[in-house]
Amino acid sequence: MDLDVIRRGIDALREYDTDLCCFGAREHHYGFKPPLDEAALEAIEARIGVRFPADYRTFLTRLGNGGAGPYYGVHGLRPDGAWARFHPFPFTEEWEPPYQDDEDYDDVMEGAFEGLLPVAEHGCGYRSHLVVNGPAAGQIWGDWTCVGEVLAPEAESFGMWYHDWLENSLREVLGNRIKATVHDETGWSVDRRLLSLLPPPPVAGDAQPEVRVLRLLMRAYPALYERRHGDARDLLAQARAVGAPADYEVGIALADAVLLREEGRIADALTTVEHTIPRCGWPFEKARLYRLRVELLLMQNRLDDARAATEEYIAHCPDDDFGYVRRALLGSSRDTGKTGHEPILMPVSLGRRTVSGPP
Repeated sequence: MDLDVIRRGIDALREYDTDLCCFGAREHHYGFKPPLDEAALEAIEARIGVRFPADYRTFLTRLGNGGAGPYYGVHGLRPDGAWARFHPFPFTEEWEPPYQDDEDYDDVMEGAFEGLLPVAEHGCGYRSHLVVNGPAAGQIWGDWTCVGEVLAPEAESFGMWYHDWLENSLREVLGNRIKATVHDETGWSVDRRLLSLLPPPPVAGDAQPEVRVLRLLMRAYPALYERRHGDARDLLAQARAVGAPADYEVGIALADAVLLREEGRIADALTTVEHTIPRCGWPFEKARLYRLRVELLLMQNRLDDARAATEEYIAHCPDDDFGYVRRALLGSSRDTGKTGHEPILMPVSLGRRTVSGPP
């Protein structure tokens, strides 16, 4: 585990997620309990007959004996708990429990959870466990058996599980900041700081086309933020060449319209948006296209057209928040010589998934 990355990431989440919007944040508040003494941890290990994985030991002794982490936070260990020896966990692949009316159901279920240490609660009876004994030792497994579903691997290690949660939380907060931040120097510096905390996207390799497009767009967003328009253009061209399903073309087109806007090609950006809107069937993407359309019309000082586009936006996206558009129109009405509007940053959607980035 990279403790420096974790501490900087948690500090950023604590600073920016002031409303505790990320799942589980209202429970742990991005804080940690006092670390566990090494001697106390070794005493627990002696009583259960196993040694915990190195990354989990580092978390407990260097960060905290429980606290900020996936779901409702990472559990701590009770040094004075009634510990019993941990027998080997029997599985290496996803396991589905028997029907509850089977005669041996209770015995089977008891044996299935040998060698598992609960590390987080999902809510509704779901849990994450650390395998501490058996052939899958060190892995994190998800438990959804309370509703008759599976017991299955979640991550290859505690450290990977924790870092994945941290990265996803930072991306969520970054997306929220982008939606709320006006395009000014303060906004750019905030977004760049959060972006700097994210690890680079992995190499696409043999991933499915949808994943390859997603990763290319994830690389294009920092290029847009840093005004590296040539790099962004190359990445979007690579995304088009992948051959992903049609849904993903909308996300690429939306990113392309943003790039055109950033390059000052407002008319071309507007043409791209208007061509893409009829092809877009997903509510989130459609709302963002309509928002960008209104913004581009305002940048061309076409106030009447922007008003008409706003009415169309409201009619086609009834569940969206129109406050931003109405404020922009009000600002334009006060000064007919200017748009009265600075571009608002929004997340870019890709097919059925939403990726944080400039609109």
